[in-house]
Amino acid sequence: MKKIKKSTIVQAKAAAKRILEFYYMIPDEVTAKELTRTVRCVPEEAVDVWPELNLMEVVLEQDSLILQDGRECFVDPLDLKFIQDHQIRSIYAVSYAEADGLLARKALKDMMMAKGGFVCSDTDDFQPMWTAETIA
Repeated sequence: MKKIKKSTIVQAKAAAKRILEFYYMIPDEVTAKELTRTVRCVPEEAVDVWPELNLMEVVLEQDSLILQDGRECFVDPLDLKFIQDHQIRSIYAVSYAEADGLLARKALKDMMMAKGGFVCSDTDDFQPMWTAETIA
């Protein structure tokens, strides 16, 4: 019987992790550094920021919630019309492991309670869409 290398097992476990991706759209100019001050559901030391990249990380139980500047993701004219119609000034690409969903949504709710805006799916019509009042 062939022995499986430890690195192969680690890679298989890592591959099994499902990462969810969304966008957080805000009607005001908001930096990642400003967003770090809004997260209350985890200890302060679990939140980090890289201002030069406009990126923040919230360390959760299984992995991290990552928010990074997502403006460059939108070049399609229909997307740009949606952004203009909703008067969006800041866009963050959001990703987190499905296993951390509850805590990630709490962190996103903290941000939306403080800064407004909404979280939406990466779909043609951005649905489903959640606000601070509707995110679970």
